[in-house]
Amino acid sequence: MNHAFVFAAQQFLGFELCDALLENGWTVTAVDETKETEDKWLGIGRNSNIQYVPYEEWDKEVQSGCSVFLPYYDQVREDKVSYLSEVEGLLSKIEQPLSIIRIYSNLDRDQKCKEGTVFYLPTLYGIHQPTEFLFAQLLNGEDGDSPYIDDPSGAIYVKDAARSIIKHSSNTEEIYKVKALSNQSWNEALSCVTKKSFTPVRMDAEPNGKELIVKPSKSHESVIKEQLRGIHLHEIQE
Repeated sequence: MNHAFVFAAQQFLGFELCDALLENGWTVTAVDETKETEDKWLGIGRNSNIQYVPYEEWDKEVQSGCSVFLPYYDQVREDKVSYLSEVEGLLSKIEQPLSIIRIYSNLDRDQKCKEGTVFYLPTLYGIHQPTEFLFAQLLNGEDGDSPYIDDPSGAIYVKDAARSIIKHSSNTEEIYKVKALSNQSWNEALSCVTKKSFTPVRMDAEPNGKELIVKPSKSHESVIKEQLRGIHLHEIQE
């Protein structure tokens, strides 16, 4: 049975990577900074194939032949999952062979990786999207005037992105430029949130890599409704 270590496991993409791995029959060791698991972990945590380990309690070892997922995409602020750089240092000292999968936002296109599989992603959206993204801000009732980190080159449902990453993660030493099926997907998804027009600054250049098109499993409208329900449920619980 395949075994994966997923860091930043309770964050936006990290959580969905855990879920997608379990869907595909993997055993998962999930690691993140906090000792307490979040409410969203209740369902996934009942699966016997996953173990959650707080980072400070991780024994700093990874078994030979395991896949290691490092979702830098979830580093939406400088202090968010900043421990991933420390994990990199620890992994570099492990002698046995590992498959390392690093996942970045297109906004981090200048990152250089000497080994492993790399994915560059546009905007991901869906339930639990961080408030640093425009969609989450608007759905929370904000006017959208605050800074946001969206990459308008595309919008992909986070679960679809996670499943696609898992499907292609075994292709070692490959760099993927992940794209939505529609070139207008960000604006199309945004139109389900607001009628207000936004013209964010576009990137000067795209990251290099093999193009990987992700076909949507749901309509933008249904994903936005799911995201909005998640926000309302969180407000009720608080």
